[in-house]
Amino acid sequence: MLPTKILKLRLARIAKGKAHLSTQDKLMLVTMESPDLSAHFILRLFKMSLPKQWKFKHETAEDIFYSTQLIELIETELIAAYEMHARKYAWYEQCLMYLLNFVVLHPTQQQINAYLRQLDQCLDQAPKIDLLKYFQQHYPSTQHAIALAKSYAGAEQYNQAIEQYEWAMQHATQPNEVAFFAYVNCLIQRQQQYRADVSDVAYAIDLLCRYKKPIDQKAYRKTIQNAVTAFLPPATLQSRAVETHVLADVGRSLNAIGKSMGGIFGSKNVDIPYSQQVIESAPQLLMDSHIVESLNQSDLMQAAMQRLCGSSSIEQTVSTHLLGNLWLLLSQNNRALSLVTQSLQSNQLHELLNDHQLKTTSSLELGDIQTILDQGLVAYLGDARLDKHHPERSILYAQRDALVAEMIGLAIWFQQTILYPFADQQARQVQEMQKHLGEQLNNMTLSSGLFAYQYEKQQRAQDLCVWLQRKLDKGTEFEKIQAAWVSLRELKHFHLDEGEEKIAQLQRSLEHYRQIRLKQIVMVQPTVAISPVQQHDDQ
Repeated sequence: MLPTKILKLRLARIAKGKAHLSTQDKLMLVTMESPDLSAHFILRLFKMSLPKQWKFKHETAEDIFYSTQLIELIETELIAAYEMHARKYAWYEQCLMYLLNFVVLHPTQQQINAYLRQLDQCLDQAPKIDLLKYFQQHYPSTQHAIALAKSYAGAEQYNQAIEQYEWAMQHATQPNEVAFFAYVNCLIQRQQQYRADVSDVAYAIDLLCRYKKPIDQKAYRKTIQNAVTAFLPPATLQSRAVETHVLADVGRSLNAIGKSMGGIFGSKNVDIPYSQQVIESAPQLLMDSHIVESLNQSDLMQAAMQRLCGSSSIEQTVSTHLLGNLWLLLSQNNRALSLVTQSLQSNQLHELLNDHQLKTTSSLELGDIQTILDQGLVAYLGDARLDKHHPERSILYAQRDALVAEMIGLAIWFQQTILYPFADQQARQVQEMQKHLGEQLNNMTLSSGLFAYQYEKQQRAQDLCVWLQRKLDKGTEFEKIQAAWVSLRELKHFHLDEGEEKIAQLQRSLEHYRQIRLKQIVMVQPTVAISPVQQHDDQ
């Protein structure tokens, strides 16, 4: 730091030469003992370095006066000019700490509010946190606690952030939704035990279920999604939809448009569109069979189930199937919650779960369609080249078009007849669980876990509805057929007579198409290698 007498002269020079001095010139004047303002750009690079630590003098009143003027220059001009460096090395925080120690000893609330607005733009690191701690310790308020908690969270110090958010909620005169969601997200990120028998994530889900009438619905849904993601095991999460690469999507779209244009100009397509990547990236339904298996393998949920049974005077050596039965009862019986409550009150939960004949729905057999879904269309049709000039080529075109129309029709039928009612049912089930499950089970881990699975089940159904609608309503023929393959993949989960009939009919149409193709394969004669000796002999 320059001596105060020199700093005084330099600041006076800056004040007089504002019109022609650059920001870099001003920085050189207040940081360098012998600044050469006439130096060219390259020379300045070697001579000048940006300060990391400002050392403001404070021994005398004159020191404080000119240090304050320097701080004004830093705050009004230098920070904006060297923003990344200034943020990294906490220039504003250094200035504010000096002001609070030597200039503004008793700031008003209006001044503090201005400081908080500036600090909000700073990086969440020690200097900023120290200042916010100073405000909260000397001028405690919910506003200061929330600002400090937010900074702790940004620095991934979740224990301290949670402590400050809880202090703010206890002392708040009115609810703060933004702070509530931030608090819940800290619980989700920390992922420790909130209490001995309740994890942070289970507590977060319970808080969200009990939160009534959120104003910011988007933030609420995002927070629930984060909590559910943190709760569910990887085996369940890995079957979620995956976003495809943008360039790959563009390429497929251009290819589909090219084939459509070819059809307009007389060139017909003989192939059935199939993209393994698109099919695998589509949302997959989460069905009871997977949920029951996942619950049976979850030590956390099994322990919670044992505590529930223990609370109703039932022997704690509970077999693992009881938790799966509880899930099936809740998902298949509209009166399940009241039945569970009554059985807990009368110590008959064990009997209730054993007496009900509960089982998951068996899957439909897809036959060759399953082979296509697993291995691709080539595994079923083969990879042979077709004769473009075959006399029965028109028959193949006709069968191909009929098969495409049948598949698109099946996708629309699945969407409207099966998927929409299924998605509506899951949405109602989520609402029912959200309203009553926590209160009636009186076991936070169990109720939060069951809600997490139901929310994921509902969200998958909703996502598939949106995905299919987008493909079927506005998509190309290629996209509509991918929607059909995805519909077939999900149709197997619904054991319906009409579904079996449609699958059988489609199998026959596919086989008919395959047989016509087989008759039009180009038979390539094997080539025989001729040695140079044979060529010479022939000559």
